[in-house]
Amino acid sequence: MTKALAPLGQVDKTTRERFAEFLRIYASLNTRLAYATDLGIPLDWVPGYRAPDPARRRGRARKAQPTGLEWLPWCLRNGFASFADVRVEHVERWLAELAEAGYSDATRARMLSAVSAFYRKYLLREGLAHTNPAALVDRSTQHLNRGKTTPATTKMWSFEACRALLMAAYLLAERHRHGHRDRAMVEVLLGTGVRAEELVGVNIDDYHRPTPGGPASLRVHGKGAKDRLVALAPPVADAVEAYLAERKPATVPARPASIGRSAPEPLFVTRTGARVHVSHVRAVLRRLCATFAPPPDAAPPRARWLRELLTTEQGAFIATHLAPLRDTIHPHSARHSYATHAISRGAEPRQVQKDLGHAALTTTEGYLHDATTLASSAAHELSPALHRGWL
Repeated sequence: MTKALAPLGQVDKTTRERFAEFLRIYASLNTRLAYATDLGIPLDWVPGYRAPDPARRRGRARKAQPTGLEWLPWCLRNGFASFADVRVEHVERWLAELAEAGYSDATRARMLSAVSAFYRKYLLREGLAHTNPAALVDRSTQHLNRGKTTPATTKMWSFEACRALLMAAYLLAERHRHGHRDRAMVEVLLGTGVRAEELVGVNIDDYHRPTPGGPASLRVHGKGAKDRLVALAPPVADAVEAYLAERKPATVPARPASIGRSAPEPLFVTRTGARVHVSHVRAVLRRLCATFAPPPDAAPPRARWLRELLTTEQGAFIATHLAPLRDTIHPHSARHSYATHAISRGAEPRQVQKDLGHAALTTTEGYLHDATTLASSAAHELSPALHRGWL
């Protein structure tokens, strides 16, 4: 980029095309959108993105425009002639402004990584910059490096809460129009630790169960266009089979003059036959929690079958462990829960790393929570010994 960077609304076509070239490095649309959001690139510049129809899509849509503090609008606002003119002190000033605006350390670290990838994978390769200023930032002084012993910020579900989610999905499978689909998604989410984006991205051809009643496998399309196989234990596969037995995708007529290879058929679909969205996954989890949580004072009376269910031992167990999660539950907690509970039950860390699709074991270690460490702490031996005989 040799010309001065124009205001965001006046960026020329060539610059937009260069951003599009950078984003095309990533095969996954979700990855492109994530980088675009962190860099402040308007979503209509993202290759393959189509804005959702507000008349059809429910829930919160992606933020369509940058806030002004992301990298691209910040550089434009500060009048840099080109990205090659940016120095490490400029990046540090940008990070300081993000901190002053209330951005968390984790968010600033992620945004800095996006800038570093933009330089490393595109600008340096194309000769549009000579150094990567983002790589020169001392992350420790910026409080952007989380130590291995620092607890993860994502909440982990207890083993009992995971059981309660599976029980709730099973008990409500016959009570909801998409109950069997929702149960299958919850089973796969908890039984494999896949990302929500990976869960909704699988296709029917990705599912394979060679022996009825036995285990199955699912090909997952992960980050960076890296596919991996995850194992589905028999209970998880049974839930998927129950969903497939009633799955009825909508019949979509072929477009006129359409030729070539047909698009893959998604495994999890809506009532119209469209692929489910990530927002569906969180909505399912929140609905399971809300169904068993105490209702608000102004809520209408519950159905008789639900009142009777809540009086049972299973209903009380589910309500006890899901009610506290109602307002905070998020699909990504399933990955942290999978990693932590698998390790605590004797799984090898390297295997958990492969299950989650992490390139480095240190990434997997960041998903492990302190439940096991606390349970095996020497304090459980020392403190009783100090008090024994007099307390």
